[in-house]
Amino acid sequence: MIITEPRTRPLNGATQASPHLERAVRDYVRAHVRLHGQGKTAEVLGVSRHTLWRFLERDQMGHAVPSAVLSSFGGSVGAIKEATFELIIDLEGLRPDPSLRHLRRGLEEALLLLCATPLTTVEELSRFGGVPVSTLRDRLNRLTERGLADSTAHQLSALGSRPQRRYFPTEKGVIAGAMATKGESHMLRAYPVSKQWFRLLAERLDAVAVLHRVAAMVADADLHKDPVCVDHYRKGPYDTLLTLSGGRSIGVVRQGPTLPTSRLRYRLRSIERLDSSETPFVTLVLTHADQATRRAVRFLGDPLEHRRTFVATEGELLAGDHYGVVWHRCGSGLGHDPPVGLDADASLAGILALAERLLDTSYSFLRERPKPRRSTLYPSKVQATMPEPTEQLTPALSVQLTRAEKDALDLLSAWPLCTREQFAGLMGGVTLRRVNQVLRSVAQRGLVRADEPLHMLTDEGLTYLARRDRAAVGLTLDRWSAEPLYLNADIYAGTAVRALASQLRHHAGVVDFVSALSAEVARSPDHDLWNLLPTSRSSIGYRWDWTTFVIHPDASFTLEYQGRWRPYLLEFERRATTPKRARSRLKSYRRYFASGWAERDHEGRPPRVLFVFESVASENAFLDVADIVEEVPIITSNAKSLAKRGILGDSWILPPPHSLDRRPLSLTHQGGQ
Repeated sequence: MIITEPRTRPLNGATQASPHLERAVRDYVRAHVRLHGQGKTAEVLGVSRHTLWRFLERDQMGHAVPSAVLSSFGGSVGAIKEATFELIIDLEGLRPDPSLRHLRRGLEEALLLLCATPLTTVEELSRFGGVPVSTLRDRLNRLTERGLADSTAHQLSALGSRPQRRYFPTEKGVIAGAMATKGESHMLRAYPVSKQWFRLLAERLDAVAVLHRVAAMVADADLHKDPVCVDHYRKGPYDTLLTLSGGRSIGVVRQGPTLPTSRLRYRLRSIERLDSSETPFVTLVLTHADQATRRAVRFLGDPLEHRRTFVATEGELLAGDHYGVVWHRCGSGLGHDPPVGLDADASLAGILALAERLLDTSYSFLRERPKPRRSTLYPSKVQATMPEPTEQLTPALSVQLTRAEKDALDLLSAWPLCTREQFAGLMGGVTLRRVNQVLRSVAQRGLVRADEPLHMLTDEGLTYLARRDRAAVGLTLDRWSAEPLYLNADIYAGTAVRALASQLRHHAGVVDFVSALSAEVARSPDHDLWNLLPTSRSSIGYRWDWTTFVIHPDASFTLEYQGRWRPYLLEFERRATTPKRARSRLKSYRRYFASGWAERDHEGRPPRVLFVFESVASENAFLDVADIVEEVPIITSNAKSLAKRGILGDSWILPPPHSLDRRPLSLTHQGGQ
């Protein structure tokens, strides 16, 4: 509504018959001041602020202000009123946003594709939609110029050393997408673009990025080259649903390092209990390490339930392409003693070809009725409000943290209560200056705390990792919280951390070994190291005499020397230094190797068991007993030898037929030794 003032004085040079002109000038100036302020208005009219103040506050028309307005519009009352109306439209927010004007078909398709799969790279999005990368990049740039799309840099070691730029729709982009579909309510509920979805995706972005890469590999493996729909689950056993043409659907389950094996087993059991209409045709399970892959394959042995389930280690999959034979087909049978061999036998291309054959022969009715339907992932009763994507993503830890900082959090999650020197070794033998830089950065964010000289994650750091891997935050804190117990400040609240602190000397010996190993391997051109796991992730279950047993090595890893790899189990011994304790310690390993599980567990290469002692005398006492246990490939050393010659040097007494002279571990990688 235009606010007018009663006419008090006529314009200079105007007659009493021109009240409309005077009122038009007053309305225009007042509207301009409301929109732009007095300073900007005075500048535009070319008058002093004092003159403008007299015009507004004292109703002194004067000559300067009216003359400036009249000269701008040629003395036309209609032109002045039209300009005033335009100012009022801007004041009331009634002017249509030019960025929301009708989009051309190509831009509209790119925007809807981005709304369907936000936080993807251009390369991934082009593979999902079947659009050339250069074409899609040009369209996203044009959407960004119009304020409908934006992007953020994201770093993750699993996807490479270079940051990746991930695109997402802005609030205006969501509105434009709503105008191109069935309205705002439909857009917020049928697409993962609501405020609630962006909060969820920001928390899980590191895991979502991996899942998007896997989805892109599936798109590459699809011979039909049709678009692939990628949807994420809010809850439930699956993480992602991939819907392909021809009734094909793939559900992906990811086990991150923070998700315990028991919780993965629970999620896999939940899949068995799902209704057939809610179960994808093929299930892919990604684990964080080979040990976890073996556990999953064993658990999924039922041939009636899991012949369309495949398991792979995440690192092996991401290191190759869709032709890489890294997938283990499940459903090989239960109760095998010893078990079936755990050799990878499938690729993504082969899995899709198998799905195609099964749909043609046994499941042709699913061609027209793919399951599950994407609509079930976006229930209408869930709260969905307009997002603020940029504001939500900018402070997210998944965006703020660098690759080194994320690696540091994962290392401290696996090896808590470590010193700066140990942490430097775990990072690959970097300098203490670099360690201080990384630890200082994550500590300033409240993710790491120090009880000098030991470092551990705070509850905030554990929460970030738990939400990334969809682990229960409460259960994670119950086990790994390093905060003081409220009843006793000298005791850690987490049960697992408390157990490590109660055996701090033993824990320090284990961490000293693995940190030195990591540093030496980083400096060696002939060696490589992967699957380095702490005690909590190294347990191995096996069956012997119809009974299930478990061994708990202090650490496990796979070491490669000049292209030949060998798995190792580590035992840092401070107790098995007497004949009685040594025999007891070897009993479980003797049973494990006699069962036949050791060889078939590790693709035909049984692991070597490393026993490390604090002194030469303890090592000799152990060897007197171990010499009679020929079934177990035992390799021993002591702290003095390792400190002098290094872990990769001539520090080890190898099992027969080697002599008692100390030799390097690389000899066990030659031939069938």
